[in-house]
Amino acid sequence: MRLSRGLFMVLAAQALLVTAIPSVALIIGLNFVFDRFQTLSSSLGAAVARTVFLREQLIVIGAVLGVMLLLMLILSSMIANRIGRPQKNLLDASNAVAEGNFAAEFEEIGPQETVVTMRNLRRIARSFDRLETARRTWLVAIAEELRKPVATLGDQLRAARESDNVIQAESFENIDDNVQRLIEITEDLQAVALADLGRLPVNFAQVDPCALIHNAIWTNKRRAERARVTLEPGKLPATTVLVKWDGTRIEQLFTALIENSLRYTPPGGRIQLGLEQSRGAWRLIIDDSAPGIDVDLAQRLFEPFYRATVLPGESVTSSGLGLATAQAIVEAHHGRIDAGASPLGGVRVMVILPATTPTA
Repeated sequence: MRLSRGLFMVLAAQALLVTAIPSVALIIGLNFVFDRFQTLSSSLGAAVARTVFLREQLIVIGAVLGVMLLLMLILSSMIANRIGRPQKNLLDASNAVAEGNFAAEFEEIGPQETVVTMRNLRRIARSFDRLETARRTWLVAIAEELRKPVATLGDQLRAARESDNVIQAESFENIDDNVQRLIEITEDLQAVALADLGRLPVNFAQVDPCALIHNAIWTNKRRAERARVTLEPGKLPATTVLVKWDGTRIEQLFTALIENSLRYTPPGGRIQLGLEQSRGAWRLIIDDSAPGIDVDLAQRLFEPFYRATVLPGESVTSSGLGLATAQAIVEAHHGRIDAGASPLGGVRVMVILPATTPTA
């Protein structure tokens, strides 16, 4: 209500100023011209005086109209700036909050309604900031609390198997795979949580990416065989390649990508891991066979806890952390990860990493 009243007063003042001053100037100017007309009539005659009078009258009217237009432009600009600046600040503040920048500072100016809106927006941003900080801290704490019990469970299970052969080999392998999967989920959760806080640890050293690919295939071979999916190397360099990466993180990256492909590749399908050079960087390529996913949804795969389904009504039981973990590892290596259509008919995930990670 106050904003409307204030705007009305400003517009009324503008109208009064724009009309009053030019009107006074017009009266003074016409009065001056009329005095000259009387003077010229007595000295030069009525005909000449009338011509001069008309010319000077038009000049005065034109000058007054020009001044009126100039005043209107100046006052309109001042009013638009006065009204628009608080709205611009409010728009910038809302955009910052929408983009997740909850700590953004903005000036509280303008009418009372706009200032109150800005303060409310600041309170909302601070509440979201506290919730986001708490969420990230909780994820790190939960992941850390889960790591030790899960690792101990695996050790105890293997010790029980070695001392007592009651558990059949096939059952033991299934249990061991499930425990290993729990370990991977806790590691993925911790990696995503630490990356969200900007504290994901990486230890760079010279490694051979081809050897990492072969290790990843060997590590996940039993899981692929159980799913009746062929896991094999794709196109690899013929010579030894040395890069400066974190080998442990890259193996975690491969495991996450293979796990994602196994989730959507049906029995009889294929998964290929390849490596190609690209202008001082290397492309790690993971292809799987049909069916794939909608390319428009490909980038959403990297969101934490996002899960897609292959067929309508199909339920996918997964943590949804794998590709988010992959993206966190790639960003820690100053690389890029994308998903799209694969020549095999499914999804191609391409990871581009510099051969030598730049230092800050």
